[in-house]
Amino acid sequence: MRSPVWYGTVLKGKIKLDNAPRFTEYLQSFEGHRIELVLRNRNVGRSEKMNDYYWGVVVKTIADELGYEPKEMHKALKEHLDVKSTAKLNTAEFKEYLERVRRFAAQKFGVNIPDPGMVDF
Repeated sequence: MRSPVWYGTVLKGKIKLDNAPRFTEYLQSFEGHRIELVLRNRNVGRSEKMNDYYWGVVVKTIADELGYEPKEMHKALKEHLDVKSTAKLNTAEFKEYLERVRRFAAQKFGVNIPDPGMVDF
């Protein structure tokens, strides 16, 4: 099983994690154990985790609600939101696309999609 990846920013010599409460909960499982900690610059491309959230939560939730297959839903979302390829979006652009999809689903269909930190995927 792959270990979870945690994201954050270093500010004034301290780590500010994007999801500190979940990290703290996970960290407790290592109490009393020796660990290995690896820090590296975050890849600017779309992460696997973002992709998993998009397909496993965002697209699946809307598709299930509306009776589409996930690939059909993905295509319809791209067309409606005027995006030619989500694969070519960088991290910031993809995050914006996710938010646009979530707003669209809520406003148009009353489908509420949970935040990434609130659901396992």
